[in-house]
Amino acid sequence: MRIENEFIALEVQERGGSMTSLFDKRRNVELLYKPKPDSWQGQDVFIFPFIARLVDQTYTYHGKTYSLKNHGLLRYMDCQMEKLSDSSLVVSFHSTEETKERYPFDFEASLTYRLVGNEVFLSYRIVNLSKEPMPFMLGSHPAFALPGERKEDEFDISGNRIVIKDTSSVDVLLQEETFSFMTGKKEKMDAMIPLSKDLFRRINTVIIEAEGFQDVLLEKKDGSKILVHKEDAPYLALWSDMKFGDYVCIEPWHGIPDTLGASKELTEKPGILTLSVGCEFDSGYRIEIL
Repeated sequence: MRIENEFIALEVQERGGSMTSLFDKRRNVELLYKPKPDSWQGQDVFIFPFIARLVDQTYTYHGKTYSLKNHGLLRYMDCQMEKLSDSSLVVSFHSTEETKERYPFDFEASLTYRLVGNEVFLSYRIVNLSKEPMPFMLGSHPAFALPGERKEDEFDISGNRIVIKDTSSVDVLLQEETFSFMTGKKEKMDAMIPLSKDLFRRINTVIIEAEGFQDVLLEKKDGSKILVHKEDAPYLALWSDMKFGDYVCIEPWHGIPDTLGASKELTEKPGILTLSVGCEFDSGYRIEIL
């Protein structure tokens, strides 16, 4: 489904309710990454109810073991889509008997896309329809195309950079050698982050403690800029593949991947949120095309 205004055209797919095109009409350029045969085949993910991977892809709840794939449920489901106006639409998901075999809660999850001038507003709503508190995580995963040069062994993304506004340094949460699970360790990183494939070979997903800042600026080597207002997300992830993908993902997260040695119990996972019976959780972020 497509929405647009005088500045932006946005396309969203039924599978996962995620973006497939973010087009800057002023500059006549596509801003979202387009999948390459030798790189990531995604473009964006509505992440719920768990971020990234679980150890052994399993967790327990009330003594029973469940299994979830990478980034949870919604990316593998078809959504209901409704166009609200020429410049806004909403996608929604509902629990089913099949989802309850992997995540034993009744829920409604929706994402509203709204274009206002040169900005995209993304508004998430999670509703607990169960008869007990619902543990969950929530995140986004947009991949922004980067200019660069394809070389023999990688796509060179150098010359592009991320600037974390209103701070001089950030704390990065480290992962173990497979880059799948958290270790509980941290390192400091300068708030101006030059992008390179070497960075993502060293720290494949740069997961930043983000409560101390709001805005993340992508400065491209062609002079164009995209500002991501992460709003209230306590974590921010930066990710690209290690070789040929001409993109960087800027991902506001409510939660983090599973931690080595952590309890298998879902309610005890580091970063987990809990939503009371009958309540809703509202969050979101903005993409500003400068």
